[in-house]
Amino acid sequence: MTPLLEAAARRVAELAADERLAEAALEISALDHPGVDRRRYLDRLDDLAGRVDGDNHLALRRVIAIAEGIGGNVDDYYHPDNSFLDRVLDTRRGNPITLSLLWIEVGRRAGIEMQGVGLPGHFVVFAGGQLVDPFHYGEAIGFDEAARLVADALGGSPRLDRTWLEPVSGVRVLIRLLRNLEQIFRERADVEALEWVFACLGALARVAADPSVSP
Repeated sequence: MTPLLEAAARRVAELAADERLAEAALEISALDHPGVDRRRYLDRLDDLAGRVDGDNHLALRRVIAIAEGIGGNVDDYYHPDNSFLDRVLDTRRGNPITLSLLWIEVGRRAGIEMQGVGLPGHFVVFAGGQLVDPFHYGEAIGFDEAARLVADALGGSPRLDRTWLEPVSGVRVLIRLLRNLEQIFRERADVEALEWVFACLGALARVAADPSVSP
């Protein structure tokens, strides 16, 4: 691992530990496609948040899903762009984890309590206390819908362990995002991309092992 890559991976982990998820995600984007204008995309998140009128999930949905049309990429689910925050903002399409990260960051900027929820096979969020599925354009969901999302992702019958609804830390959010990319790049035999993915995962694992970082 080069010193530059080591420093970049450490930066991702530090930002994630500080719950600065958008900044960490944009650092990951820059490892894939250098030259990302981080400030531009952070400003776009600020702009979205500034348009949120209210303190609940509906206020977020009106801006992110309805006005901007940001939702899941059902046509090309496994494209790597779905995991990069800048690409998701540009194309308005993404995968569950990156869309959830976007919702978390916009919601927090708008003063709404946001938490990530790592269901097996499908990431969702609590927005102002309501469970929401950003991939399906911010639909409010309950336990039954969450159980069906797990079944859709993994197969078998609908099922839900209440522990799956426990909020996860920013570090865990970024680990999940990178695990998705690892799977995609393995299938593409992209050795160069896997190098920086593993570097970031290693740095995040070291942070996650720190007892001062929440699970």
